[in-house]
Amino acid sequence: MPLVYILLGYWLPALLVTGTNQALELRLLTLDRRWVGTGNGTTISERTPRPVIELLELAYLFCYPIVPIGLGCLYVAGLRAESDRFWTAVLLAVFGCYGVLPWLPTRPPRAIEGAPVRSAGLVRRVNLRVLGLASIQLNTFPSGHVAASLATALAVCACLPFVGLPLGLLAVGIAIASVVGRYHYAADALGGAALALLGFVVSRAV
Repeated sequence: MPLVYILLGYWLPALLVTGTNQALELRLLTLDRRWVGTGNGTTISERTPRPVIELLELAYLFCYPIVPIGLGCLYVAGLRAESDRFWTAVLLAVFGCYGVLPWLPTRPPRAIEGAPVRSAGLVRRVNLRVLGLASIQLNTFPSGHVAASLATALAVCACLPFVGLPLGLLAVGIAIASVVGRYHYAADALGGAALALLGFVVSRAV
């Protein structure tokens, strides 16, 4: 059921959005140019080798199954009792992202910039296809994908470090891919990581 709660928590707030915050979009784009751009106007995507971009696109595709994968690892290891802590970390992180959507609605950077990323490969097309079918076509600030994936990795790592560490590397790849692929702004990724850490800390304290 928590997987259903995540989907509902993502879709329902979008019903309250009547327009996007263009001032916030401009501020987020400005931060992107400062953090991941260069003085001559090239983007991080243009400076990243093509094979790396393709690998990051593959990592981003795992932002959807990483949560059930993490939970499944706990069950396989006989740690079903940890599921409450797991869901506390993940749900706090993602709801912190989705809950503010009506007040901080923005378009994803790829919808504003219009410039294609240096990847027209199969995985990129799959990512865009999934977003076209299931996305609310709005940007979540902070990033729900980064928050969910990193919270999952932290929750699993607390019990199964040998599994949590690879999941953590995947979560970092998802965060980087979200910016390089222009699915999210850099500030989205940082905010999502902060909420993931907060959700994890709360889950271990209660």
